[in-house]
Amino acid sequence: MSAPTESPAAPTVILDAERIQRCVQRIARHILEDHHGATRLVVAAIDGQGTVLAQRITAELKQIDAPETHACVIEMDKDAPLDHPMDVVDAEGAPFDLSVMEEAVVIVVDDVLNSGRTLLYGLAHILPARPRHVGICVLVDRIHRRFPVRADYVGQSLSTNLKAHIDVQLSGPGPDVALLKD
Repeated sequence: MSAPTESPAAPTVILDAERIQRCVQRIARHILEDHHGATRLVVAAIDGQGTVLAQRITAELKQIDAPETHACVIEMDKDAPLDHPMDVVDAEGAPFDLSVMEEAVVIVVDDVLNSGRTLLYGLAHILPARPRHVGICVLVDRIHRRFPVRADYVGQSLSTNLKAHIDVQLSGPGPDVALLKD
């Protein structure tokens, strides 16, 4: 008789669609409160689910009457960022004019902050544009730093074990959700 095998635990819902929407609204308002005197905002998404989150934050910023707001996507290989070229593109995939970031408030957006590596490489790519201020925004902060990166705008902070995985689903199919998977 063989020993029973453990089936993987069902994922735990951290954020459902309604809570994600409230997080987006709260984050947008927090950004505007922190930078009420800014004349230009740039929302720079890390490619992937960060792009969807950044689009929603940008839309919310514009709805609450933000200053001049631009959006771009930092395209990179998250697993090997130094082995592949990074690029910054606009919503249509055309090269983004980095001079727009000069003296602007730049908010870098990703879905999950785990070790900080992806965000650090993304920041290194935009710093030569000489922004006035750079902030980091994430939907879920796992608080597992290996690199000195801290999020300024967070939807949900969550201390997990290192083996757990956070899966953020913002672009369908199905409803928006952030799941904790062991």
